[in-house]
Amino acid sequence: MKNFKFITLFLAIFIIQAQELDQAYLDSLPEEIKEDLLSRSESNAKEAEVNYRSTTSSLKKEKDLVDLKLRLEADLKKLNERLELQNTDPYKLKLFGSDFFNTFQTSFMPTSEANPDSSYTLDTGDVLNIQLIGQQDFIETLLLQRDGSINMPYIGKVVLAGLSLNDASLLIKSKVASVLIGTDVYVNLDKIRDVSILVSGNTENPGIYTLSGNSNALHALTMAGGVNEFGSYRVINHIRDNKVIETLDVYDLLLDGNYNLKKRLRSGDVIFVESRKKIVTIDGAVKRPAMYELSDNENLDSVIKYSTGIKQTADMQNIFLERMLDGTLKSIPIFNIAQFESIKPIDGDLIYVREFAYRTAKISGAVYKPGSYTMASGETIDDLIEKAGGYTETAYPFGAIYENQDAKNINKRANELLYAEFLDNIIALSQQNVNGNFDMAPIMGLTKEIKSAKPSGRIVVDLVNESGEYSLNIKEGDHLIIPEKTNTVFVYGEVSSEGAVMYEGDKGVEYFIKKSGGYKKNVDNSSIYILHPNGETERFSKKRNIFESQPDKSIKIYPGSIIFVPKKLDDSASRRLASQAYVSILGNLGIALASLSSIDNN
Repeated sequence: MKNFKFITLFLAIFIIQAQELDQAYLDSLPEEIKEDLLSRSESNAKEAEVNYRSTTSSLKKEKDLVDLKLRLEADLKKLNERLELQNTDPYKLKLFGSDFFNTFQTSFMPTSEANPDSSYTLDTGDVLNIQLIGQQDFIETLLLQRDGSINMPYIGKVVLAGLSLNDASLLIKSKVASVLIGTDVYVNLDKIRDVSILVSGNTENPGIYTLSGNSNALHALTMAGGVNEFGSYRVINHIRDNKVIETLDVYDLLLDGNYNLKKRLRSGDVIFVESRKKIVTIDGAVKRPAMYELSDNENLDSVIKYSTGIKQTADMQNIFLERMLDGTLKSIPIFNIAQFESIKPIDGDLIYVREFAYRTAKISGAVYKPGSYTMASGETIDDLIEKAGGYTETAYPFGAIYENQDAKNINKRANELLYAEFLDNIIALSQQNVNGNFDMAPIMGLTKEIKSAKPSGRIVVDLVNESGEYSLNIKEGDHLIIPEKTNTVFVYGEVSSEGAVMYEGDKGVEYFIKKSGGYKKNVDNSSIYILHPNGETERFSKKRNIFESQPDKSIKIYPGSIIFVPKKLDDSASRRLASQAYVSILGNLGIALASLSSIDNN
């Protein structure tokens, strides 16, 4: 028992001490590295604490896991039941027009009511402003009474209900002219009446609504929340005195822009949304795939029109009509799109137009026609080069850079993991380096470079192999860079003079390093890295024995090769991480140099 207590105490002390970082040391770090290091240290401390607690409470942990599993199973069951009730299908296309009423404004009524036009029909509750100038002058506002009339001074009772504003104005002027000679009359609508109407049928919120007398069926339907999941967007009836006086087809508005509602609402009117008609889905190589509602007098060709037509990328030999027949889903081939003109729709039909798989790729550098090209499925890098007119006389295919998005994502994740390892290594070294045993500057510099390194996404390709055996298929967003020929080798790192050295055939690594002034003092010449123009990386080790240096002559240097001579690191873990960092840094450097050559060429 005493031993157990001692181990527990030791682990607790270890958790605390292992993550402590000297403040003076932290203050010496670059700000961005400092923040990441503190975050990483805190994360490691929490993980260590969890692991520590798990060793002292394993039974409790097992019970917690069982409870968590039971809760997750219960939640999953509830979720499945809810999805079954809602019949939710995340891949199902939306019904065209279903989001028409999902507007920010609560209705299609204007925020500030505008004056209606002269066709507005007067009724009980409207207020007119009438001005007489001449034999008798007066200005009055007159309310249309229950019998639809107004009572004018000098004129008497005038019935106006049911007349348009224009006709009412003419009637008033004629009445005044017959009594008051030489008098001018001006008639304006001062206030618009309220109307009470019923919205019924398949709408979201059926009920009685009070609206402005200048409203129409669309305004009323919007106030009721629009059409529900069972309602029709094609047949919305405006009913008055048990007769349909106007029908709204939302597709007329959305597809043709025909806003031809002429009837305004009156009290007692009914807006009735009928049941949804036949729903037909069209998917694949069409410009607007969706579910569409077809009216009773339409054939399947209407769906093609509503989807705004077939794409140019469509495979016209592979068009299918999927239809439920005798309880079985049948896939019926359509050999000519004109066949749809004579096929009556059935609710649930699906039209599928296969689309050829195309993708866009870019080629730049030493080709005759650099630019972006549309590539068919299965086309390769060789096809892309051919579309670009082939290589120019100065092209260097061996140094080609091929970038791919999938490879870029993988490279990005690898860099993130490598950066995290560097932070962990710095934390560990800081505990060992209390007496200044290690030079932390090199590993700190590499950490900064890894943090700022951009993922390359480069794939090594062989454009020199004439057989085309290794030619890759083009993917969406791929980029091929063909640099120009070069007569230089690039030497970087711990050498006296970094930069380009003239290439000479059959010369090894040591030759080009000597041309760069030789090694600096604190160099790791046992791990020199070479990036070849085609993207492959090799490690060069200068072997030594007691008599002489024996450089490895098996590594061939090419025009455009990059030789990197690293600085010596004191710690073995740091050396392991550094080798991964050098490969990443060299890869970015190689792409940058090839891209500069490409820009110069273009």
